[in-house]
Amino acid sequence: MSRTQPDQPTRARVAPSANQLQHARPGVISREGASVADTLLRLAPPQRRRAFKEHFTARERAVIMTEVERVTGSLYGLWRDTPSGFVEDVLGESLWSKQRAVLDAIVDHKRVAVPAGFGVGKTHLAARAAVWFTNVYPVGTALCITTATRFRQVQRQLWPHIRKIVPRAGLPGSCDTVQYKMPTPQGHDFVAAYGFSAPANDEAAMQGIHMAHILLIVDEAGGIAASIGHGTNNLLTGGHAAMLAIGNPAMDEPNSWFETLCGDGDKAEHPGTTTIPISSLDSPAITGELVPYCTDCPPNPSDIHTLARHMPDQAWVDDTIRAYGEDHPYVIAKVYAKFPKGGGGVVIPPSWIEAATSYEDPTGEGWHRICDLGLDDETATHTVREGAWVRLGVDIAADGGDEFTIYRSVGDAVEFRHASSGAANDSQVTVAEKVLEEIFAAQRLSKALNSSHPVRVKIDQNGIGHGVVSMLQRWAETGRHQAQIVGVMVSESPSQDDPGALMRPWRKRDEMWLATRALLQPDPSTGMGRLRLHIDETASKQLATPKLLSTTSGYTQVESKKQMRARGMKSPDRAEAVLLALYEPEPLHKPRRRGLLN
Repeated sequence: MSRTQPDQPTRARVAPSANQLQHARPGVISREGASVADTLLRLAPPQRRRAFKEHFTARERAVIMTEVERVTGSLYGLWRDTPSGFVEDVLGESLWSKQRAVLDAIVDHKRVAVPAGFGVGKTHLAARAAVWFTNVYPVGTALCITTATRFRQVQRQLWPHIRKIVPRAGLPGSCDTVQYKMPTPQGHDFVAAYGFSAPANDEAAMQGIHMAHILLIVDEAGGIAASIGHGTNNLLTGGHAAMLAIGNPAMDEPNSWFETLCGDGDKAEHPGTTTIPISSLDSPAITGELVPYCTDCPPNPSDIHTLARHMPDQAWVDDTIRAYGEDHPYVIAKVYAKFPKGGGGVVIPPSWIEAATSYEDPTGEGWHRICDLGLDDETATHTVREGAWVRLGVDIAADGGDEFTIYRSVGDAVEFRHASSGAANDSQVTVAEKVLEEIFAAQRLSKALNSSHPVRVKIDQNGIGHGVVSMLQRWAETGRHQAQIVGVMVSESPSQDDPGALMRPWRKRDEMWLATRALLQPDPSTGMGRLRLHIDETASKQLATPKLLSTTSGYTQVESKKQMRARGMKSPDRAEAVLLALYEPEPLHKPRRRGLLN
């Protein structure tokens, strides 16, 4: 991208000195405004040009800006080749080093790839790029297009930032949900920027878009399908076009489009592409670099703070590595902003779990928010379907270091219910009574949903779990509750074994993990799995922790708790309670045996 635009005649670049600029100040500025503005725009390097505010009075600056608009067609044409200057001078915000490098790279490169770690402000940065691009060219000649894996990401992540920036900075035009409209000189509204998402198999989504100046912003680029990614070439061929692709590296998709793009930025044969990684370790909260004050939080004079508060610090990095392990794909992608090789070899890819925790809750006829069902002890706000089957998964603590955990599944929604550890869990009676308390709550919920299925409780029967199962079964026989109690011996052979299956579980525990994996795996046609996870962060981490192994005979094994402890991981008690809530070791109603006379 040339700093001298095609519609401007090329001139010798002899930058005026500070002296010359200073002596251009007197009252004659009104008639010399065009000459000074032209000099500022065409000849001075960005840093000297941006200093014009200190060299001229407010009246003289107004004259210069009027001439800038006449010469460039935009009030903000002075910042056409300095996005960081636009953010600092026009938006009145400060930048830290990585943000400045990314924004200014858009001027000189056709493709800017930014693999980013967790919480480093990638969406914040992309919004500033969009607003800069749409304001430095004449209205009607520039178009910014933003996209992401899903429309929800476009609508709820990037565009709220854009909608805040425009009115706060007093920029022309207005924003609706995913459109930025600017007035033309004729008084018409021109859509200068808009957001959309394309189906993964729609190769034509990026075709038929033409404009003198185009900026494509690909947010959450790690999840963009290859067909859509390759389709961006349709927008970037010919004319003045550029792309900013920014996002977390994909954790479970080797050789993705985004990984290939980032790799191109490091190769001499792709001079138009540059890659600028931003790892969590680059966070100013860790490096100590000065950063701007936060402008996104509600104003509070007693709590003025910098953006560093919202960025990952060393404690977060240490906790993440401790929770997942140094070589886990989550750590490689989210902390180091690198691409895991081979998908990391975990049973359930972290991206599947992240997706399941972010799915929108269905609404409409037949769906109810749990808290709206009139049950005093139910406060969950997610929706469940009328008639849904209510199930509980219970993992009993094997020793003082493990947790006693309960999770509940209501149809496709899984939620956290209880976790405790310590000596109190050694009492079978105390544990059984807590499970009974959850059974009563589940029965009330089942009745409110008009479910035709009895509540079903799956309990890890190892250790003291055996006594808890026996006690709850006895209480069912005496009428204390109406739930079905199912003890699960995770060390037994699996309930089902398909010799032709790609993954054949070795033990019942392996079967449970693989069953949940299948429920979370996104469908290629919709990009969504079959579960909504309303669970805590600890359970999410534990679900993504065990490695996928295999026996010498070809069976699939899940890394054992002992193996996990050997590499510093905790026992995945919460994850396995989630598995138990979902796992069905036997049919709800056992088939009736047929006699010879039937």
